[in-house]
Amino acid sequence: MTRKQVFWFWGAMDALFLARYALNSAIGGRVPYLSDVESALWLLREHNVVQLYLFGFAMLLQISIVISCLLFFFGRETVKWVVYVQTPMRLAFIVPSVSLLLVGAQFVPSYNPVWLAVLVVISEALKVWSVWRWSKTG
Repeated sequence: MTRKQVFWFWGAMDALFLARYALNSAIGGRVPYLSDVESALWLLREHNVVQLYLFGFAMLLQISIVISCLLFFFGRETVKWVVYVQTPMRLAFIVPSVSLLLVGAQFVPSYNPVWLAVLVVISEALKVWSVWRWSKTG
C-alpha cells in the first residue's frame, strides 16, 4: 500500500461517517450540528457541568473528524496529530474510524455492544499505527 491509498482510505471512512451523520439527521428532520447544539442548550439547563463537558468533547470530536477527513484527502502529514488527539475521544464515545462498523451494527438487530467496543479499539489501533507508519515514510 502507498501513503496515498492509506490516507484516502481513512479519509473515505471519515467522509462516510459524516455523510451517515448528515443523512440520519436529515431523515430525522434535523439540521446536522445546529439541531444538536440547540437540543443540547435546552437539555443542559437541567443537568450539571459534566454533561456540558461531554457535549463539548462530542462536538470537538465531530469537528476533528471534519478536519481529519480534509487533511487525509489533501494528503497532509499533519493529519497524524489530529488522529492522535481524536483517538481517545473516539474510544470514549465508541465512534470507530472504520465507519462501516456503525453501518453494520445498524443492520444487525442483535449486535453485541461489547463486541462493537472491541472492534472500535482494534480499528483505532490500526488507524493510529497506519497513520504513524505512512506519515513517516512519505
